[in-house]
Amino acid sequence: MNNNPYRYEIKMVADALYLGEVRSWVFTHPNAFQIAYPPRQVNNIYFDTRDRDLMKDHINGAANREKFRFRWYGESWLANGGQIEIKKKRGFLGYKTTQKIMGPIDIARLNWGEIAAVLKQECTHEFIFLVENLIPVLINHYQREYYISMDGRIRVTLDYQMRAFEQAFGLRPNLNFPQLQLDNVIIEMKAAEADHARIANSLAQFPLRCTQNSKYLNGLGAF
Repeated sequence: MNNNPYRYEIKMVADALYLGEVRSWVFTHPNAFQIAYPPRQVNNIYFDTRDRDLMKDHINGAANREKFRFRWYGESWLANGGQIEIKKKRGFLGYKTTQKIMGPIDIARLNWGEIAAVLKQECTHEFIFLVENLIPVLINHYQREYYISMDGRIRVTLDYQMRAFEQAFGLRPNLNFPQLQLDNVIIEMKAAEADHARIANSLAQFPLRCTQNSKYLNGLGAF
């Protein structure tokens, strides 16, 4: 388990039709962004209370809010080497605590009870409590591109081709009936808390306004 320091996580949104232009903005930015990691598919299972309290905190703009999810990478429902994440937000600042889950977990073949059992086998106390007391409410996946500034202080990700599957009912994961999603690309700029002035100057070079945007809420139709 590791604890990351707070960092700025600031988002912008554009229609996916302009993905090529967004990439051009990244590559021509004064920060001289370069590809930091090959593109890949990101997959998440989000958990919440039965009353959707975590979702309500986001909708109501709570200053301190959290997300709890299981994340893995790759274009398969067989999750290998994933991790559980507690994502904490304080305005534009955020950090996450993680717990590695070596798996494998076959999301397409197991029911929710079996998936929870695998997660709990590799969890520490904090994460076990959450797995036992929260329920799966959403699965989503999307393509992500990774960029980093020449000096390594600013990171940018581009997320697009989003699909989401609500998990409100059923003993097994719903992987066949996706939610209607807006065809957007989400641009997120990230930097350490100490780089406030630097990230402000970097954002000023993008022709888009900053916005609050949650893939979790989007997937549930809350935005």
